[in-house]
Amino acid sequence: MSKVWREIADPNKHSDFMNNHSEQGIPISKSRDNLVEKWVYLVEVCNFTFQFADLEQVKACKSYFEQKVHPSTIRNHPPHEHYWQPWYCKLPKGITREGKRQKVIKALTQILDKWEPSP
Repeated sequence: MSKVWREIADPNKHSDFMNNHSEQGIPISKSRDNLVEKWVYLVEVCNFTFQFADLEQVKACKSYFEQKVHPSTIRNHPPHEHYWQPWYCKLPKGITREGKRQKVIKALTQILDKWEPSP
């Protein structure tokens, strides 16, 4: 069973792991306008909690999990071991296997269905 929810962005609590290759991510910025709330989207599935800074990141993650086969992640990287890994290299082992992959896709679809504005 997966759980999806959203929280108001708090730089002290939330980090953006997808737009940066740093191990800790970068703190999410607050909304510039107090009247416009900035949201962070979270999904707990397969004993792992995904955190997204916006709905575009949810779509990118869903696109990644919809692929059954992923290309090699071996590339020329800086010599610092933990500062070049993209977000999908930091996922827990086995989460891209078929059963769990389908659960992740279903949970990400729930976020998009629930909070993505209709065109």
